[in-house]
Amino acid sequence: MTFDERTRVAKPYITGFVLGLIAAPIIAFGAGWVSTSGARADAVEMARVDTLAGVCSDSAGRIVTAEGADLGSYKGYDNRAKREELVTAAMANLLVPDDITKKVANVCNRALG
Repeated sequence: MTFDERTRVAKPYITGFVLGLIAAPIIAFGAGWVSTSGARADAVEMARVDTLAGVCSDSAGRIVTAEGADLGSYKGYDNRAKREELVTAAMANLLVPDDITKKVANVCNRALG
């Protein structure tokens, strides 16, 4: 087999290889199959915040139940001061890192409101 024949036979494979090298990253990033380290760090932080906020809202529910009140009385815009006090009391028992304390309090407050 001569060089021209080998080139003619290999041409579709070489073309597919080159197009695959170009198309694979475009498709992978476009479909969300590849994540950046920044996106991954944000996802981990949000998971931590959501978990701690869930514990906070559960603790706040226990505090309200222990007082004999109804958690529904803390809902609404007009009761935001009472709700913030409740969140502060619930957060006092949690070990929350300083960098996400405010985010946890906000998510907990929204969950109660």
